[in-house]
Amino acid sequence: MRLMHILPVLGMTSCLGNVSEPGICAGLDRPVAELRRGLEAHPETPQAVGEAGTDVVLGFEAGCRIG
Repeated sequence: MRLMHILPVLGMTSCLGNVSEPGICAGLDRPVAELRRGLEAHPETPQAVGEAGTDVVLGFEAGCRIG
């Protein structure tokens, strides 16, 4: 299975203005879970994409923190 680092995703949240960390993290639960399922279901995913996706999922599951 391959998963990706959360920092690129979190970088995009800077344009959200006054949004709380728990709100952002809760909002990422579903997309990150869907990313994990997609990577697990498609082992043929190109390595560069799979590694990046793996990093995001592992980073998120290790603890979503903003800033």
